[in-house]
Amino acid sequence: MEADAVCRNVLNEIEECLSQIKRMPLPPFPVYENTNKAAAYISYRLKEYDSVAYYLSEAHGGGIRSKLSLIMNPDTASKKELNDCLSLNSEYVTKGYHGLTERLKEMPSEWTLIQITKNYNPKDIVTPRPTDKPTEVGELFISRYQCGQKYKNIKPLTIKVDKAKSSLGQKTIFEVLKKSLEDTNDRQNKDPVAIRNLRESASQSIKSISQEIHTSWIKHWICMLLGNYIDEKLAAEVYSIIDNVIEEENMDISDRGRMILYQITNAVVQLTDDEINNILKEVDCSAEEMKKLESAINKYKLNGSHLMLKKRHSVLLILDEHLECLPWETIPCLKRHPVSRVSSVHIVHRLYNKHKDSIQNGLMKIKSQGYYILNPDKTLSNAEKRMSSFLKERNINWPGIQSQEPTSEQFSSILKKNNILLYCGHGNGTQYLHSLDLDKLDLQCIPMLFGCSSVKHTDKGGRPNFVGASYGYLKAGCPCVIGMLWNVTSLDADNLARAMLNVWLPGNPINLQEKWPKEFLDQQDYHVERELLRTLTIARKTTKSFFNYAALVARGIPVIMTD
Repeated sequence: MEADAVCRNVLNEIEECLSQIKRMPLPPFPVYENTNKAAAYISYRLKEYDSVAYYLSEAHGGGIRSKLSLIMNPDTASKKELNDCLSLNSEYVTKGYHGLTERLKEMPSEWTLIQITKNYNPKDIVTPRPTDKPTEVGELFISRYQCGQKYKNIKPLTIKVDKAKSSLGQKTIFEVLKKSLEDTNDRQNKDPVAIRNLRESASQSIKSISQEIHTSWIKHWICMLLGNYIDEKLAAEVYSIIDNVIEEENMDISDRGRMILYQITNAVVQLTDDEINNILKEVDCSAEEMKKLESAINKYKLNGSHLMLKKRHSVLLILDEHLECLPWETIPCLKRHPVSRVSSVHIVHRLYNKHKDSIQNGLMKIKSQGYYILNPDKTLSNAEKRMSSFLKERNINWPGIQSQEPTSEQFSSILKKNNILLYCGHGNGTQYLHSLDLDKLDLQCIPMLFGCSSVKHTDKGGRPNFVGASYGYLKAGCPCVIGMLWNVTSLDADNLARAMLNVWLPGNPINLQEKWPKEFLDQQDYHVERELLRTLTIARKTTKSFFNYAALVARGIPVIMTD
């Protein structure tokens, strides 16, 4: 039997397994996700790229989809619409690839979803994970899902990236990160000099990891990670440069080849000549056609130095659970642009449907009604002083509590009544509200959680999905959650909070370096920035340590302040 025929038979068996899983009352989502990875792997071998895009979209988001799958018989049409975004039995899923494209068309054209997925590994289905062992990553799939109907000829694009060859000695990225986190979390070490040295070493390690993701992992496929230009003329040029050559030379280029060429022009100023040539090798065309395409791309690059500083729309990054721990936002091609993390296409789709009446031009509009909780357990007195002083100097007249723990009822009420919760304390605030109670809430609030590891997704080992407090907040309807991937020092956490709020909230930003010269060492231009995701790139510049710089992330959809 030919290889393709064998693959076809295997794929049919996998699809039957998926059908059986969908019929289960409580589907085992880790198995469902890995089975979809297997289907994607076989489909890629068969060059059925539309199917690859669909199966990979179903291989993410189990952690939150499993929580929502427990909700039976929603009592309103709107709740049914939201649950259909996540259900395994909705029309979006039963229609396969066409259901996926329907989801994407419903959402704003300003959004680009970039999904990075570990390739299928049969051991992931049957072998329980130890909690303390860094994961192994082989090949990666990168999928680009363009939302909206503005770019009518743009299709989902998936490429496969070969297994990375580490240049960090004999250690993998995950081993280096694990050691850095352990060193900085060592509570037995009381020597200030030793602690400072460990933190400096950890910062250097995180910088190396950030560079390694680009040079050894993603390589030339960084072109897949960038959002679209905000300037409509520039965005149109990305496509016209390629389309004009294809039409003028009457080239027969596949849809997939055309999508790959678009990625080159969209990222051309970020790519070296060698990287461009490596990408062009993936396009099926003659040598003569390749020369003409290369000539047009090089001419565009030569005249495009101004493109490096041009603003781009947001990227919503969908990461495999095992890749969540890495500082993706700090890699060179992304660090200047707005990036948020989401668990899957389904989660983005649900957040969009919940908040669509407030979304305009890809941004959810909110007002500055907020509440603060500072130092609730009374162990961060310096942080309390810093933040209360800032709120006063910046004329942020929110109600709030200091050196006082909220009751469960109070915390629930704060989330329900406000658009913003500023939390400066340990953890993520859910110690004051049981997860089952959080699940019942219907929220519009943005929790800004400046506590250690506040939005970390944790691997508990075994076979379950990773867990994290952000799942609960997003499930309850929070459009976005701000927080930390790992433990950070108190001063840098406060600097991040102050810098973000300073430029984001209504009113004129104050000069932080002038007000607190010992805490903000570098002079910056604090200009007004109403888009929340863009404030993260401003705030990161105020940290004293790259380790803390890389910890700050957003989860959810883009938000804009309207006051």
